[in-house]
Formats: sequence, structure tokens, C-alpha cells
Amino acid sequence: MKLDQRDADAALGGEVHAHSSWILPAIFLVVAGLIAGGFYILFTGPTVDDLQGNTTWPTADTATVDIRIDNAVFRVPANYTKVRRSRFDGDADDLPMYALLPSLTGWTQADAKEFNSNAWNGRVVQIVLAVDRAKLTYQDKFERGIKPYSSTPDGIPGPHGLTTYKFEAGTGYENTEWLTATLEDGSKFVMRCDASATGNFGTSCMRVTRLKDGVGLTYKYKRAYLAQWQVIDAKIMAKIDGFRVK
Repeated sequence: MKLDQRDADAALGGEVHAHSSWILPAIFLVVAGLIAGGFYILFTGPTVDDLQGNTTWPTADTATVDIRIDNAVFRVPANYTKVRRSRFDGDADDLPMYALLPSLTGWTQADAKEFNSNAWNGRVVQIVLAVDRAKLTYQDKFERGIKPYSSTPDGIPGPHGLTTYKFEAGTGYENTEWLTATLEDGSKFVMRCDASATGNFGTSCMRVTRLKDGVGLTYKYKRAYLAQWQVIDAKIMAKIDGFRVK
């Protein structure tokens, strides 16, 4: 007995629906496009840090923002700020900034190349203000936890009127250069210099200290300018003081 299509449909209790032949290829193309787009965004699009405003994002805008760190407020021109999240009024745990030696000027399009330079004699100074609630200052940490490991714990005459400390291999500080001095106000100046893994980038020297209002200050510049350490330190302190809202 021969069954026609209607008998087969009845036997199966269903209906036959016609489907266009291009639907499945179209679905495949859409899915493939979404996957490709996802990979493109993943590898070339903004990162999480970009979206959170944590990556360096230069601006020539000189409009000021008021940033509160603990109980201190700093009114900073936007072209001194490194990241976009620092360009809104409000509280912050830290405030990354940069400026150009010798006058500590903010970012401009004309100086963009200088700000991007990591050469041994690059003129950019990295500056960070941050909440600092540590029990010991950086100077105290050096005196108590680092200097005792030095092979010259009393210090020896160093460059540019500084006292230097040498460290033997195995101390963990053998590849660092520690320099100290007593400032005019009686406070201790402590600076650490580290050579980069690539010689072309030279050595960078960093000072960490605590300001009078308890805010932490870190700044770093190339060792090529170490001879001017007193002038640079005074200029940075004056610049920060100028930003402070009285």
C-alpha cells in the first residue's frame, strides 16, 4: 500500500514546514562575526585599566581639579595628571602626576616626546601623592631594616655631597645604590637608585617621604640629574605646596 505525504504527516502527528536554505549559513556568519569581533576587542580594544582610567592618558588641558587625599586637598591642573581618573573632583587614594625638568612644567603637545622618553637622560619626573598610614616612614625603614645590612653601615662619602652605602651580594640590595643626606630643616633625605635591565634606559633614582600633613610623596627621575638633587627636591616640594589648597 502506497502512502502519500499527507498520510505520513498524519501518522507522525506533525506538519511539514518549509525552511529557507540560507538561514543556517546566515546564523553561522553572525556567530563567526561575533566571535571575531570579540577577539578584536580583546586584543586591540580598551583594557580594564583603560576603562577604569588607570593608564597614562596625556592632556594639555590646564583646568584644575580638587583631589582630596586623607584630609589634604590638592588643586592640580589636569596636564600634570597622568591618568583620567585623576581629572575629577573628589577623594582619591593616590594621585599619579608627572612634570618635566628643569622647571617642572606640565604636559603639552610640544613636549609629548620628552614626556614619553625613557632614555638615560630623559627629563620627566614621576610624582605620586598617596595615602600613607604606615607606622614607619621610608626613612625609618631604611635606618632600621636596610642600613644594618650594609657593608658600610656608617656610610661613606658619595657623589654630590651625599652619603652612600654599599651592600654585599646576597643581601638583596647589592644592585641598588642608597644615598642619604640631612636637609636644612633637620629631616633625613633618603634616595634609592636602580639601574634598568636595559642600559639604554640608564638608572632611575627614587625618593619616598611623608609630607607635613601625613600625605605620602614619591618621586623618581633619571640619575643623570642627581647632581641637582637639592634643587629638584626643593622645586618638587614647592610645586606640591603650590597645589595644596590652604
